[in-house]
Amino acid sequence: MRTVLFHRDFKGFGGGHLKVWHYYNHVRRHPGHIARILFSRQSVWDESNPWCACRNEVDESRSSVQADLLFLAGRDWLTLGSDERERSPIPIINLVQAVQHARPDDARYPFLKHRAIRICVSQEVAAAISETGRVNGPVFVIPNGIDLEELPRPVEVSEKDCDVLIVALKQPDLGGRLMASLKGPGWQIELLTANLPRAEFLKQIARARVTVFLPKPAEGFYLPALEGMALGTIVVCPDCVGNRSFCRPGYNCLRPEYAFESIAVAIKTALELSPAEARQIMDRAGQTAAVHDLMREREAFLRVLENVDNLWINC
Repeated sequence: MRTVLFHRDFKGFGGGHLKVWHYYNHVRRHPGHIARILFSRQSVWDESNPWCACRNEVDESRSSVQADLLFLAGRDWLTLGSDERERSPIPIINLVQAVQHARPDDARYPFLKHRAIRICVSQEVAAAISETGRVNGPVFVIPNGIDLEELPRPVEVSEKDCDVLIVALKQPDLGGRLMASLKGPGWQIELLTANLPRAEFLKQIARARVTVFLPKPAEGFYLPALEGMALGTIVVCPDCVGNRSFCRPGYNCLRPEYAFESIAVAIKTALELSPAEARQIMDRAGQTAAVHDLMREREAFLRVLENVDNLWINC
């Protein structure tokens, strides 16, 4: 049995934490590995923290666990001393979730020079960090998966009671402008700018005929758009780089340019789709979501995990 040690600084739920939680469970379900995790002292322990149900697996300090492998994401590198970052005695798997890692002004950019086996959540992320010429170690692309069993059942179109839901947690001002611009005969428009419990958030998406997702202008993948496809809503999600591999405009969603006018036009286009056109997009979106089932992500990761020693030696 080999122990894989994770680190988290949990201040509130987000897609980055969700994906680390998924990888944590991938390790837990492998018969040859044990998953352990350390949290920062400032971490929040409420119902939004996915690890609440397994706090017995949480260690108090690095000295309390004998790790055979480290799993780092984001700024987890800072939990290591400078010498260990430079010359780790054990393999490191680094999950890279944002294209911003490749920007010299980003706090995570310096970590690219450290030896690690890197897993990127999209081809766009892999291309961005590889183009820096700083990456030390192999780079794998494992597209993000979603847990289809976790999602509520899609709501029939005839039973949806919201015409447009604007998910603007990351862009509240833009969301407000879009909502003000939508004036139509009897349209029910709702704006979401505050975090909801995850189950409630997914239910809100499922009850909307059209869901407008407003990510940051540059994301590594952007899971909510994929979840929207699985939940049977027409997805409107502007181009945010990392969603290009699965958001195919006119095929399974509408993916306008990241500009107010373009997004506003796409929303109205989505609302004016004929029932047949809407059904075709939703069917294709459902097929896209099925391809991104979490089990496929797990299988791809376990192939890397089982070959980690050879990969580390050849870094």
